[in-house]
Amino acid sequence: MCAPRERGGLGVKDIKAFNKALIIKWKWLMFQNQLWNRILTSKYRGWRGLEEGPTRQYFSYWWPDLRSTINHSSMVDVSKQFIWKLGRGDQILFWEDSWVEGGIRLKDKFPELYQISSQKFQTVASMGSFCESGWEWSFSWRRNLFDNEMGRASEFIDQTAAISPSASLKDSWVWGADPKGIFSTNSAYLCVKAEHLDEDQCLGFQHLWNIKIPPRALVFAWRLLWDRLPTKDNLIRRHVTIENDLCPFCQNKAESASHLFFLCHKVMPLWWEFNSWVKEPRVFHCRPMDNFLQHSPMAGLKDTNRRWKIWWIAATTSIWKLRNDIIFNNHPFVISKLVDNTIFLSWSWMRGWEKDFNVPFHQWSSSMALAFK
Repeated sequence: MCAPRERGGLGVKDIKAFNKALIIKWKWLMFQNQLWNRILTSKYRGWRGLEEGPTRQYFSYWWPDLRSTINHSSMVDVSKQFIWKLGRGDQILFWEDSWVEGGIRLKDKFPELYQISSQKFQTVASMGSFCESGWEWSFSWRRNLFDNEMGRASEFIDQTAAISPSASLKDSWVWGADPKGIFSTNSAYLCVKAEHLDEDQCLGFQHLWNIKIPPRALVFAWRLLWDRLPTKDNLIRRHVTIENDLCPFCQNKAESASHLFFLCHKVMPLWWEFNSWVKEPRVFHCRPMDNFLQHSPMAGLKDTNRRWKIWWIAATTSIWKLRNDIIFNNHPFVISKLVDNTIFLSWSWMRGWEKDFNVPFHQWSSSMALAFK
């Protein structure tokens, strides 16, 4: 529920993740030249002490909490968003900081050279000097290079030769999660909450929240796409005791979202009717997300795309309502009523939520094939 809506959530603010984003902001501010930052630098080594400083008993309670949050394993990807922008090089450690293109530390990219370097923990500014022709690097090694190290050394020299500090600029940080490079709590929050979903799943939720229909219907579809409706198989999975697990429509198969909405032979005529209107033969997917994406024409017009999706939500909503009426109100299953309810529901949503939709219901219901062209 706390994930962004386009990634399958409802966009509810996650207080713990937001608190982490606010804590990360402290690290960003520590690089700015302010009075309180100079105090933290003198006592804790400032932002550098967050990553490398020792743990001491006389530290305030705030500092260890700050360190533990920023250095937690779940924050690795967030920390990578702090990108160095080289200025005069007096703040950046040449080997140990991520300042070259690609964000890989030189000690990690050239570990064999780092081992024999006699300039560990030196700033970029101390690794060379300005002369008449510009900046010149001055590297020092503990021993002569072996033949098998010459290739890597040549690559190292080529990469560093293309880089030179600028005496007139200060070293600075760029926030990689924002196109402008400026830190914001919101972008940090999104980094903390980043969840990895497959592309099709993300695409499905992006399509869902762009549909203009009542929010209650969208939330129902959201629950169906996640397979979180209280179908009998889900109730059993949650250890809820039920009399039987059979589909209330056919009474032959166990009730699951795939069976109830798409595979039950009782509801199949509803989807056959739809296919006869759109006139597109297709393999019928039974997984809710796959089926939803299937009802989006690949080369259709924008209005047609939207109507297909509205129809899909109206159909699944009508199926679920009929299912509940059968279980709780002892209603009979009538396929014609199910089709009529779906047609009326889709028409009422479009009439209420689309500005230019003014088709009378009798015209809409009598020419459904034209409505999806």
